[in-house]
Amino acid sequence: MNLSTLPDRRAAAAPDAAAVADDSTDLNNTGFLDAVRRAAGTLRAAGVSSGDVVAIMLPNTAAFVVSLFATWRVGATVTPIDPSLTAAEADRQLTDTGAKALITAGPPATGAPVHAVIPADDLTTAEPDAVEPAQPRNDTLALLICTNGTMDKPNSVTVDHANLNAMCSMVIEAFELTGADHSLLTLPLFHVNSIVVGTLSPLLAGGHATMAFSPKTFVDRIERNRATYISAVPTTYALLSGLPDEIRPNTSSVRFAICGEAPAGIELLTEFEHRYGIPIIDGYVSEVPARVRSYWSPESARRTPSEFACRAS
Repeated sequence: MNLSTLPDRRAAAAPDAAAVADDSTDLNNTGFLDAVRRAAGTLRAAGVSSGDVVAIMLPNTAAFVVSLFATWRVGATVTPIDPSLTAAEADRQLTDTGAKALITAGPPATGAPVHAVIPADDLTTAEPDAVEPAQPRNDTLALLICTNGTMDKPNSVTVDHANLNAMCSMVIEAFELTGADHSLLTLPLFHVNSIVVGTLSPLLAGGHATMAFSPKTFVDRIERNRATYISAVPTTYALLSGLPDEIRPNTSSVRFAICGEAPAGIELLTEFEHRYGIPIIDGYVSEVPARVRSYWSPESARRTPSEFACRAS
């Protein structure tokens, strides 16, 4: 499962089938491939090449997914950044990961330590990339995930392409995902589990994914797009459970819900399942793969992506 060529394979197999959407964007497979190729062209024009790191600091949008695949297409590694971080916190992650480019929704903080800053609106203004997609080795880094870790020590998790393929295979098999599945996601995309469970796995299975923001939008999307599974944090399920009684969406298409990021109490699980008739799978679904490697890296600014892999092995 070469992720860098997935948009090409989907467009060839089903050009008009749905791929990725958000509250304002709906891309079929042809449009998704075109957006990814144009974003890859933008990255190449910014000097990004194989082995570099690209930071994506975007909310849950189709642009995030396009950026993800464009980065892998040019052979680079993605480090997702929480858009709610302060400028100082974001700068620390950019420095620690050695990011060459930053894709962001708004103006970056002054002095962002990167070679190029790319506004999300400019991602698809370039000509489509004419270079063949990269063919990463299994041990090529796909993701660099940075968190505060324990005791406020910077913690970095490296996920290579073999890790991602293994995790997605597990999710597809466990939930029996097919081309008929449609993921509706509000889990923050700067975490591994949201990328794997809510985005990559349905796309690899031939299905599609929609990013949603507010609980009201979430409900509207279920009815309008007939999602087959949803994934969100406990807070979202609490907000959905607390909507006015007169809001009774048709949720018959939804097979199950995934609660990630934090455990949900039994009362919340029961209340949500009783109200919407949707069983919730509570747990860190994609936090179980054995080969994801974590370590403390206080001097990571002086290391390249290949050195991250060596240290983490």
